[in-house]
Amino acid sequence: MSDLIAQLAEHPASEVVRKSGLADFLSRHPRALLFFTGDVTQNPEGRDVAIVVRELLKQYAGRLALGLVDRRDETSVMAKTGVVVLPAVAFVANGRTVDVVARMRDWVAYAQAAERLFADGTNGST
Repeated sequence: MSDLIAQLAEHPASEVVRKSGLADFLSRHPRALLFFTGDVTQNPEGRDVAIVVRELLKQYAGRLALGLVDRRDETSVMAKTGVVVLPAVAFVANGRTVDVVARMRDWVAYAQAAERLFADGTNGST
């Protein structure tokens, strides 16, 4: 795990999510990001996405939870969330994937996905 990913894992709004705990995590958090890092030793792009995720947590502090998908379960959780390319961030509202931003994109892509995440009018508290 890279230092950036380890720092995210220690963030108060973050927890590591395994396939077996995914439903529980999503039921406790009406608005969540699921971060699929991929293998950052083979594809360092995941480190760049980690910086964006950290900024999203700052911008939406108290309104958003982060699930760091355990690398051992990425493939099975990908299938449940519509993620096909790593690294990726799935934006999930009330257990439903609203959007997925795959690979490193500019800030606008993440900001637009976050807007869609909060667009249905529920309170979004974690």
